[in-house]
Amino acid sequence: MNNNLPTPDDLQKSSVDLCNIYAQHLKQHEVKIPKVKKYNQIAKSIWLAVLHYYKGEEIHKDDISKVCQRDKPGLGGYQQVRHLKRDGWHLTSDGKGNHLLDPYKPSPEWETLKKQKEGILNAKTFEDIKAAYDMRCATCGTKEGEASHRYGEDKVKLQRGHKDPSKPITKDNIIPQYQFCNRAYRGDYVFDDKGRVSAIADVRPVRKASETVQQKVFEWLKKRFTLL
Repeated sequence: MNNNLPTPDDLQKSSVDLCNIYAQHLKQHEVKIPKVKKYNQIAKSIWLAVLHYYKGEEIHKDDISKVCQRDKPGLGGYQQVRHLKRDGWHLTSDGKGNHLLDPYKPSPEWETLKKQKEGILNAKTFEDIKAAYDMRCATCGTKEGEASHRYGEDKVKLQRGHKDPSKPITKDNIIPQYQFCNRAYRGDYVFDDKGRVSAIADVRPVRKASETVQQKVFEWLKKRFTLL
């Protein structure tokens, strides 16, 4: 760990410098950057300022935590820096708590997601949508035409997965899904673009849940609709 942490002035300069780099190299890729005037306004702007301050060097999560606690009282301890990856920042970690930021290019995952979105936007057929997903199931990642590693039998055949069953089947409401994934989830869930469940779409999952879970749902619904 570093005993000589950057000062608030150091980090404000780091934040300004990073904003300039962002404008030249990352804005065109639609990477998300906190819209702040001071580096310590929100957690993510602190993380970025600290990471960029150590240009080309790794910084340990405990040091980031110290800066967060020092410069924004009440923020708490270390926040998950990897959340920045979801905004497109190119971060690497050694698995031991050390992080490194490359501010000159978006993360590979972000570039893949962007190409995927562009492919979906320009898609005219389901084949185009499958191509945007590299001919893989959005949910489990198995590739069309190959044997399933999950079920060990039938070759993968991608089907039209209904992202949100409450809405019409349009090209922006479809993901390619392996036939078993599509069949297993039925119309019970809402999926995001990455094939992950983001909500339930039907009461069936609640009916199949344990009585303990059903009670929790019941209590939440009572509070939710009592407040309306």
